[in-house]
Amino acid sequence: MARDGTARLYEVDADSVGLEIKTGTISFHAKRGRLVDLDKLHESIWATRLSGKTGMAMNWIDVTAVGEVLRDQNQPRLKVTGTDQYFVLADDTKATRKPGDKSAFARLQEALDRGEKVVSVTGRVEGWGGHFPDFLKALPKKPRVILVKDFEVAKH
Repeated sequence: MARDGTARLYEVDADSVGLEIKTGTISFHAKRGRLVDLDKLHESIWATRLSGKTGMAMNWIDVTAVGEVLRDQNQPRLKVTGTDQYFVLADDTKATRKPGDKSAFARLQEALDRGEKVVSVTGRVEGWGGHFPDFLKALPKKPRVILVKDFEVAKH
C-alpha cells in the first residue's frame, strides 16, 4: 500500500518504484526533470492509512538532492535547482567508517574549501522517522537537514 501511495505522486516515475519485502524498503526516482516534494510524500504516506495498530513505522528516508552547495554563515546548504528550496547539510555522526577515514561531510567541506562546485548530495533526511500514526501527525521540521553520506562535484 505504501508503495502504491508513493507511485501516486505525479513526480515519481511509476516504473522506478520498488518494494524489497525482506527489509520493507521502498525505493523510487523522480521523473526526469521533476522533483519529489517531501511534503507531498508525507501526505501520500498518510493517505495510505498505515496507522493505528499496524505497528508500521518509517525508519528513515534517503535522498539525492541536485543543485548547488553554498555556505551560509559557514553552514553549507544545497539550493535545489529551479526552486527556492534548500537543504541544510550536516555530518552523519551515526555513519560507520574505518578508523582514520574522514566523514563524507568533512570531505564535502574540504571540496568547498578547494573551490570545487558541489552539484549533488546524497544522505539521510533528519527527523524523517518514527512509528505511525505519530510520525504522520505533522510534517517534520524545516529547514530540512541532510546528513551527508555522499556528494558529487561538477566535472570540469
